Amino acid sequence: MKINNKSKIENLIIMVACIGMFLSTLDTGIMNIALPFLTHHFETTNSIATISISGYTMTLAAVIMFFGVLSDKIGKLKVSLYGFIIFGLSSLLAGFSVNIDMLIIFRIFQGIGAAGLQATSIALITTFVNKERLHTAIGILGIAIGLGPVLGPTIGGLFLSLGDWRWIFWMNVPIVLISLLTNIFLVKNVEENLIAQHKIDRIGVMLSAIVIICLLSGLSFVQSNGTLAGLLILTAIFLTWILFKIENHQTNPLFSLKLYKKSQHLGLFLLETMSFGFASALIFLFPPFLLEKHLGVSAGLAGLFVLGTPVGLVIFSRISSKLNKENKSRKFVSIGFIMMTLSFILLFACHTLLTPVLVTIFLFIYGIGGGLFQPANIGLISSSVPTTIQGEIGSLQRMVQNIGISTGVTIGGVILSLHNSLLQNINIGWLLGAIVLVVIIIIDCFSSDHN
Repeated sequence: MKINNKSKIENLIIMVACIGMFLSTLDTGIMNIALPFLTHHFETTNSIATISISGYTMTLAAVIMFFGVLSDKIGKLKVSLYGFIIFGLSSLLAGFSVNIDMLIIFRIFQGIGAAGLQATSIALITTFVNKERLHTAIGILGIAIGLGPVLGPTIGGLFLSLGDWRWIFWMNVPIVLISLLTNIFLVKNVEENLIAQHKIDRIGVMLSAIVIICLLSGLSFVQSNGTLAGLLILTAIFLTWILFKIENHQTNPLFSLKLYKKSQHLGLFLLETMSFGFASALIFLFPPFLLEKHLGVSAGLAGLFVLGTPVGLVIFSRISSKLNKENKSRKFVSIGFIMMTLSFILLFACHTLLTPVLVTIFLFIYGIGGGLFQPANIGLISSSVPTTIQGEIGSLQRMVQNIGISTGVTIGGVILSLHNSLLQNINIGWLLGAIVLVVIIIIDCFSSDHN
């Protein structure tokens, strides 16, 4: 670093990383609640309006690895800066949309900007924050990751109730401007160690993007066209196999598979990341249906009762970051998974006794588990590889978690559409979530070198 006050610089880096992650995850779900209004406002169909959501998430997942590798080569702060610029401009223009086509286009550009932000957020902290403060910083980032998707619908609903949907996008602009100024200052005053001699693996970038697009498109078609969904998912699996074959022989691969293989448990850590994304998708999807349609709670009150998860996540992300020292991360991951499993089991076992307050308590227990798990998981993944590829591994972590979330949303939607009562369907979802988490706990128990 070029200037002496490292502590202040680290604080600014943490702020930029957390704002980038918060805004990009916030906009993943902020459109959900606005879909019915925008469908009517733009006189379009639900399927077309939904592209404004899927286009954002698909673009984000498809290009995040490119930005991660690029950040290791030209600078994480530079890529973060580009991410804020693209995200801010597209947010501004999305608010000026006069038809659904414009909105979809600018949402896709938002996804590109979001990829730049998510690709660098973890890497900025793991690269520039001192070891003594690292767990605390990752804990704060974990809060940003957890709050974004949950607060998105709440904030979107607030602006809709105030009568102006455009502020769903324009609210990003002043926050982005502040972050941009901070990011520019950091680019000028922080020196990075780069891999300048390496070129970007264009074949890897294109193939990985096609894999993600095929996979997420296939998941989106599961309910409407099973044949097409199966074909796309199988294509994604086949192309993934080809991608790994190619990457093993590349001089400058997009995925540093040889370095990954040196980490004995990286595959397990990424599997845990995906499982957490899957379980979180279920825990956010089912409660509103349970509260509003089964327990008769109004939409406004339901929004308050489901805050149990983010409240637990925020509190225990901070607690875990303070208590997690040195080699305790694996223990926090295990305890986190046990708490999340307990939440699903309680929701399943007590389905006939559930009240809104009990639902909130059980969701809070899930938040405790998520708060303990997520910062520890991020720390384990980032420490599994050299500092020279922190942008790459941070992007891989986010991509894997987003795939888990997309899979959870798809399977959760299929479960809700089963020909049973709503409560029976939701109970199937709780049971499935518990089974997935128990499987991971068993795998974790059989893994060696458990700290």
